[in-house]
Amino acid sequence: MEEILSGVKKIYLVGIGGVGMSGLAMLLNDKGFDVKGSDIKKSQYTQMLEDAGIEVLIGHQSCNLSPDTDILVYSSAVDSANSEILEARKRGICILKRGQLLAKLCLGRRTIAVAGSHGKTTTSSLIGHLLSSLGYDPTVFLGGLPVNYSRGAWWGKGYFVAETDESDGSFLFYEPWISVITNIDHEHLDHYGSFRNLEEKFLQFALKTSGKVIGWGDQSQVSKIVSRTGGLSFGWGRDNFVRGENFYFDGKCSCFDLYLEDKFFMPVRAPLLGEHNCLNVLAAFTVFLHLGEDLKKVNKMLEAFQGSRRRFQVKDRCQGIVFVDDYAHHPTEIKAVIKAARLLAPKRLFLVLQPHRFSRVQMLKEAFCDCVLGVDRVVVTDIYSAQEKNVSGLKTQDLLEGMKRNFFGRIDYIPQDRLAQELPALIEEGDLVLALGAGNINTIMQEVVDAFKENRVKT
Repeated sequence: MEEILSGVKKIYLVGIGGVGMSGLAMLLNDKGFDVKGSDIKKSQYTQMLEDAGIEVLIGHQSCNLSPDTDILVYSSAVDSANSEILEARKRGICILKRGQLLAKLCLGRRTIAVAGSHGKTTTSSLIGHLLSSLGYDPTVFLGGLPVNYSRGAWWGKGYFVAETDESDGSFLFYEPWISVITNIDHEHLDHYGSFRNLEEKFLQFALKTSGKVIGWGDQSQVSKIVSRTGGLSFGWGRDNFVRGENFYFDGKCSCFDLYLEDKFFMPVRAPLLGEHNCLNVLAAFTVFLHLGEDLKKVNKMLEAFQGSRRRFQVKDRCQGIVFVDDYAHHPTEIKAVIKAARLLAPKRLFLVLQPHRFSRVQMLKEAFCDCVLGVDRVVVTDIYSAQEKNVSGLKTQDLLEGMKRNFFGRIDYIPQDRLAQELPALIEEGDLVLALGAGNINTIMQEVVDAFKENRVKT
């Protein structure tokens, strides 16, 4: 790393308030670089950065760049026509994507890179937590905030655990020692053009691995990559090298039996909800099996893992009602979270859905129309644009009508700015209120909870 960034002192981050960019800013700041950046608004992440002594500017302006800026880094959410990027290009400043710089920081380290359409954050968090618990002192970079730690990125002297980003192809900048592929789904096809091209890029990622490829053997796309690279597979199917069997939920933990090479090894109690999270645990176990660790010792360390924020995070409990926040925003994720929530056997499962990105909803419209099956009551709010232009003219009402054709329960549209006023009156005792989306639904739902308490608790 020192050779690559030799002579570099000042690094400017455009979109510094994003979860990934704020983590990168923390890593760079910890290593002694002069870091500052900009974002369009204040957030918990910008506050976290300011508390760490990192300067955050609100609003993007060309004059924000210091005359002696060495490198400008930008996130995939930032438009290439951004005024600060244009100014850096005009001055001849080195411009890098977030993934490019992060991959450079990994060079020379034994990097465990986690890729996939779903489950990356939980899998990366779990691997980082287990390595830390075992005394390996890893460097960790996550695309979310783990509950066990106060931040999503930190430096260490051991392995480098990196959650990669396939949304813009930047996961191909890495040269991993171990690569983990959790799954490959119809996601970010606006960037890749076709699912076949997406599969090919995941294969390229795997072929850059110097050590071992680890992947979900139950999915044919991933299984082919694992076979081609001589990797290790995990999953529920009998052909997997690391296998789970006999899944059940005991009221607190997700449980299964662990098999290695088709031989029973030990029972596992994971403090996470759902079969999809057990796959993340199996992925982590496969990594530690390759590292030569005692999996019974690893399993003991698993008990203290508390997951990641915005991944089935219980936000509040009030009058017999449980409010849960989850980042799920793809139909596959939404189905998995609903299935997991059913394990808790609520009196009524009440879903509040904030669809994410016009392009995703348009491309996967049929899948979105089917993904809410299994809940009792649905409220859909406005599609969160994530600064994306609505080129297709898609309306939330279009999605709602499609959902109504497949969902036979009560389903309504409530505008985002009316949720806090209208939603509390619809909630009943015994409800599990599940708010899903990768936008700002978590902050909106806090307003809903506050309004519920004010209107119902005091009466």
